[in-house]
Amino acid sequence: MDSLFRSSSSSSSNKIAELALLKRYRAAFMQSREAILFFRHGRIIDGNPSALALLAIEDRAQLSALDILCFSPPTQPNGRCSEALGNAYIQQAFNQGEVALEWWLCDLNGREFPAEIMLYRLKLPDGVVLQATIRDISEREAQRNALLQREKDLLDVHRIAQIGNWVTDFESGEIRWCEQIYHIFGRTRDEQITHDLFIQAVHPDDRERVQTAFNSAMRGAPYEVIHRIVRPDGQERTVHERGQIEFDPQGRALRMLGTVQDITQQTSLENNLRRLVAILDSTSDFITMHGPDGAMLYMNNAGRRFNGLPTTCVNKGDDLQGGWQRDGLPEETGSISATIRRFHPEWAAQRIEQEAMPTALRDGLWQGETALLTPYGEEVPVSQVIIVHYDDSGRVAQTSSMIRDISAQKRLEAQLAHSAVTDHLTGIYNRKRFDVEVDKALARRRRSGVNTALILLDIDYFKLVNDTYGHDVGDQVLIDITRLLQQHLRVQDLLARWGGEEFVMLLPDTTLADGCQLAERLRQLIAEHAFSAGAITASLGVTLLPSRA
Repeated sequence: MDSLFRSSSSSSSNKIAELALLKRYRAAFMQSREAILFFRHGRIIDGNPSALALLAIEDRAQLSALDILCFSPPTQPNGRCSEALGNAYIQQAFNQGEVALEWWLCDLNGREFPAEIMLYRLKLPDGVVLQATIRDISEREAQRNALLQREKDLLDVHRIAQIGNWVTDFESGEIRWCEQIYHIFGRTRDEQITHDLFIQAVHPDDRERVQTAFNSAMRGAPYEVIHRIVRPDGQERTVHERGQIEFDPQGRALRMLGTVQDITQQTSLENNLRRLVAILDSTSDFITMHGPDGAMLYMNNAGRRFNGLPTTCVNKGDDLQGGWQRDGLPEETGSISATIRRFHPEWAAQRIEQEAMPTALRDGLWQGETALLTPYGEEVPVSQVIIVHYDDSGRVAQTSSMIRDISAQKRLEAQLAHSAVTDHLTGIYNRKRFDVEVDKALARRRRSGVNTALILLDIDYFKLVNDTYGHDVGDQVLIDITRLLQQHLRVQDLLARWGGEEFVMLLPDTTLADGCQLAERLRQLIAEHAFSAGAITASLGVTLLPSRA
């Protein structure tokens, strides 16, 4: 990395300061937990220890022999070629200064894993380099899958009740516990149980709440309180106490009967569930879950926001129905089929019903591309995963769906596909696309015998225009001629820039005579048009596509 930052200052004090700064940069670079690589023209020129460890590189001596794309499998999960797509991202980083992407990597030991990568363009004294900051997200992906399994486990857990009973005699002051309560409190039967001993066992932070509940019971209210206790060995447990005081005719308290239930496990499960809901609600993917009857149990906040539904917040005191909050879910979520029709456009709903659900019911999993409808009726392309969970008897216990908005990815793919067949200056087809269209036209010509004319247009002395007026004016001339030609071509005609100052036109259902007539009219239009470079002339040639090879 020292080679990446060099000073051109002649001042000794400046050099000392810069060297100190470089040392700090170097220390930060070497100690960073993020994997960082620097590369130029695809060749790695530096990397920190985190990068070497992440990519299973034995030592820094290997770096100069490695290409940045050698750490990618042949194809990405979307089926696209890693080399082509990687070069596109690299070019994008050069053009825009930075780019963020998710990418599958392959270390030198062959382990493949997903990663988040940030590419930055750095302009250094010795030239431009790209910095790649890499983060392994395989644990996050595994956690996402584990969360779904955890949710199933939490819903399947049977809360085993541990209940004991007790009686307090107010006249004698005696408190009698059953065996189970001794076990819950971690006490031995030879201990004398008193009210003071009980209060001492209550967690200090909960004593006021317990005393308040007891005072209310002494005034005739039912006694019910949840609190923590601290066993003699220091272990904390959470208990749920219920009780009732018996009074004599004069209103004096005679005795109190009640139960204690150890709900430590239940409380822990509820807290875990709330944490799970909080995690799911913080994700950007849309997550839904349906019960055995098909009714929706849960939609996370990302899905609620997308669909214009009220979001939720899980608090400690919330009573989660069946483990999940169903507030604000539409009536159509009462079944899976109604849910599909409520949130998906017709074609996507048909695919889910006819392909996705049968596959998920058979294999437990289906994943593919579908679409969602916004509240305004717009289609949004998504990647969807449907998971069916079964109970021990083989019946459907739950159906889960994870949905990710891929509209940005689709726009990028469309842009890349468009740029591959389009002339960047004029916006019309390029030579590559024109060759494909000519092959199609030849096939139609041989199959149907319908005449198809081809016109080649070459701007006369165009080099002189560039040399005299400059390339900006020359580019404008090309754009103006493109528009002029488009105005006088039919919808079915095809116009392409063949290269430089040459244009080609493919004219279906056109005779040679008609093609010649059009070519002459175009020649005259160009000659009469007022261009920024003055008068422009063009030479045109016309031919018919052959009827046989």
